[in-house]
Amino acid sequence: MKALKHGLISWICVLVLAACTEVLSLQRIQIEKAEQMLQQNAEEAIALLRSVKDPEVLPDSLRARFALAMGQAHYNAHWVMNEDSLLLYALDYYGRPDVSDTLRLLRTYKLAAHYFYDSERYKEATEMMAEGNRIAALRGDTAARLDLLRSVANIGEGNDDFEGLIRLQKQLIAIEPDSTRQYNNYNSLAVSYYCANQNDSALLALRKATECLYTSTDSLKALYYVMRNYADILSDSGKNREAINLQRHSLQEYKETKHPFESLSYYALSRYFLNMGQMDSARYYMQMGDSVRSPYIDQDLSLANFWLVQKTLMDYMDSRSFTIRDVAFFSNRLYNNFIRDQRVIAQKGKVQLLLQQQNMNLQLEKQKERTFFVGLVALCILLLLVVVWYLQRRKHLLVEKEEELEALRRLLHETEGDESGNNDKFVKKMLLQQLGLIRIVATNPSSDHQELLVLANKDVAVDDLLVWSDLYKTIDMVHDGFYTRICQKYGNILNEKELQLCCLLKSDFSTKEISVVIQQSIRTVYQRKTVIRQKLGMEEKEDIAEFLSKRI
Repeated sequence: MKALKHGLISWICVLVLAACTEVLSLQRIQIEKAEQMLQQNAEEAIALLRSVKDPEVLPDSLRARFALAMGQAHYNAHWVMNEDSLLLYALDYYGRPDVSDTLRLLRTYKLAAHYFYDSERYKEATEMMAEGNRIAALRGDTAARLDLLRSVANIGEGNDDFEGLIRLQKQLIAIEPDSTRQYNNYNSLAVSYYCANQNDSALLALRKATECLYTSTDSLKALYYVMRNYADILSDSGKNREAINLQRHSLQEYKETKHPFESLSYYALSRYFLNMGQMDSARYYMQMGDSVRSPYIDQDLSLANFWLVQKTLMDYMDSRSFTIRDVAFFSNRLYNNFIRDQRVIAQKGKVQLLLQQQNMNLQLEKQKERTFFVGLVALCILLLLVVVWYLQRRKHLLVEKEEELEALRRLLHETEGDESGNNDKFVKKMLLQQLGLIRIVATNPSSDHQELLVLANKDVAVDDLLVWSDLYKTIDMVHDGFYTRICQKYGNILNEKELQLCCLLKSDFSTKEISVVIQQSIRTVYQRKTVIRQKLGMEEKEDIAEFLSKRI
């Protein structure tokens, strides 16, 4: 029964372990697939990660990977990250000395900073980025430093911290002085100076940006942004003639490439002439801009707003009156676009939720199939284990019975033809007669197993079959008062069962023969012999009968 119990417990543990392993394996696969999808389709990666059940109870390494993947997916999809608090756990995990994963640690610093920023905890966001930048500098990871500094710059722009931005952008320029995108760093620095009302510094930074333009592999793209900013800041600094010359140069480039910024260049020229009070030129360039107006302007609400403000100012200069109609139309358009975007987002969320639910149901079905298969295999193995145990148990019982039969046969053989009362065989013969074995064998000698009938009857106790008072007298007679002498010396130490065992040992009964006579297992006989040795202060393997014969 113990073997069956242990087998059942073992297989229950196997089933539980298999189920846990199956769930963990599925979750690991989901996270790995999401990590592969981050760059191509961040929103699908989010849906897949949301199907991971109970991410808070995942093993440490897998939970950290989940947090990092979800945060990166939100960042790549431009989602608000104020619910990515699990990034703080990932930050702690990847910062542990026994993990030492610098790449993931620095990525987590960046994402955790955005989590703080989207949670309106700006100071903590800046501190998080600064700490990440410090670690990247200590470990000589320039690429990570650049990425972190650019992220800090993005946070600073949203927080209107232009002085802080200027310091960060100077660090960027210092880290990559030979970068082919250096024009972009100087351009960003110029914008920050301009927003901080430091126009002279902004113009100096823009001059450095233009020096880098034609050494860059994407100089034309740089021209669209750098030269336009340069001209605008020149105009706001009162240098309208320089701004006009620079903008006309940019306009020529836009015409040749048929770039949608051509209309913006015309509008900028109109604005410069408006600043100079030359209304005819301002109207001319405004009309030219409208004639080549790109749909791109109407799609970009910030550009459309610039156009509306300039048009409203020119209308006011012409008529000395302000008409609210165009502003109202634009405001209504903003509101309608907002409502439409909200509906699109809501519908998108429903679709994602539906896809997520379908994906989860599919994964659950697969998991159920695997669990059923594992359970079926485990059940078959368990049944096989029970059958093997039953066969082994039956074989063991048969062996025990054969051993008992052999012991009885030896006892019977030793007592055959011996009528003396002066040796050990006499005691054995008398004991067998009391058990009724001689009578059973004599009445049915053809059956090999008849001598086991009395012993197999578990309803009849051995003490009811054996008359120990008579046996004690026989033992005293055969062994010179052995029973009486042992009772006198050790009767207060040994109990009745132990005294009986000592008498059988003195009469040269083997351990197996004793187990047959008293209907106890061999292990029980050995245990009783050990207790006797302990009580008498004997050595572990010392012979009990010999020990007693010397001391009584």
